[in-house]
This record gives sequence, C-alpha cells and structure tokens, in this order.
Amino acid sequence: RAPYDTVITHGFFVDGAGRKMSKSLGNVIAPEEVIKRHGAELLRLWVAATDYREEMRISDEILTGFIEAYRRLRNTCRFLVSNLYDFDPARDAVAVERLPELDRWALHRTSVLAERCAAAYEAFEFHLVYHALNNFCSVDLSAFYLDVLKDRLYCERADGPERRAAQTALHGILDVLVRLMAPILSFTAEEVWAHVPGSGRAESVFLAGLPPVPATWRDDVLAARYDQL
Repeated sequence: RAPYDTVITHGFFVDGAGRKMSKSLGNVIAPEEVIKRHGAELLRLWVAATDYREEMRISDEILTGFIEAYRRLRNTCRFLVSNLYDFDPARDAVAVERLPELDRWALHRTSVLAERCAAAYEAFEFHLVYHALNNFCSVDLSAFYLDVLKDRLYCERADGPERRAAQTALHGILDVLVRLMAPILSFTAEEVWAHVPGSGRAESVFLAGLPPVPATWRDDVLAARYDQL
C-alpha cells in the first residue's frame, strides 16, 4: 500500500479524463476499493494491461472494460474445463497427425500465442501478453473455433473419434492457456489448474512453468490457407 500511495502523491497515475490523480484533489482510486468491488484479479489485470512507460490511466469506465475482458478469459477456461469432464489424455488423446484440420489449426494458433507471450514476458511487455490472451480467447476461440466445435462436442458419440479429437485439442489449448495466464491472473490460473485433467502434473501451476509447445502443432501452410478462407 505504501508504494502505491507514494506514486499517487507524485501524480503518476491519471484518471480517465487525463487529469493527474492527487490526494488533495480527491480523485484517487484506491486499490482497496477496486479489490473490494471487483476482486484482486481485476486490479492485477489492469496493472498487467497498462503500458508502464506511459501515463497509467484508471477510472470506473476503464475498469468496466477490464471486467468484460476478465469474464471473457474466465468463461473461456470454464468452457474448456466443462467439456473435458470425461477426458483422460493418457487414454483418450488423439495423435496430432490424425486430428481434423480445424483442430490442427487451433493448435497452431495456440503455438503462435505461446511464442508471442513468451517473448513478451521476456521483454517485460506485460500489456502485450494481455492483448494476446484477450484476442486469442475472443477471436480465435469464442468467435470461431469453439462455436464451430459445439456440434462435435454435444452431438457426436461421447467416446467417438470426432469428439475425442475435439477434446484432445481443447486439453492442449487449456494446458497452454492456463500457464500463460498464471503470471498476471494468478488466482484464476491456480483455480483452473486444479481442474485440468491428467495425472503426473505439477501440484501448482506455478511449479509447471511456461508451456513447452510441441513442434508438431506448428503448421504455417494450414494457417495461411485458413487466413485466406
């Protein structure tokens, strides 16, 4: 709390209208209030998403945008987890080369995401991690892949090859996504990690490390064709 108050006193933060925040002006948004109203994860997400090399803007309107972004990330994880309730990767996983091309495209996009996030973490560009995760969940997954996948997940035979292929891709995506989220959404990532199926995993997501993505997931030729489509 003390370092935050010191920063506020020096007017480092600005509100949504661009005015310097100051205790004397009474326009300070205290972190305790953000946590009380929205939870610590939202405050962590705002910090990660803000480019610290520029003036850091915060307001109720800005926080509302991050509420929606957080819900999108959390609900994506919820969808992935809820469709893996009967999936055992050791028993049910399908080899990558046998997956339908839509699933291989999704794994390719996951590989690209992991590469971008790893580079951003290495360079301390945390806002790039936020944007990459948000775009992946909203554009690649929610708006396309997961929407198309629902027929296979809900209508095919439970242990049929079509559904197991879909679950194989979902499991791979979830394993990567939750590890990439962990440094900036720690509580959420740890909660999700407890529900990722499969034995032999680290007890905590923070003991698992950043995801080592298989080279077989990368398929630039397939990705180029899907970009054209």
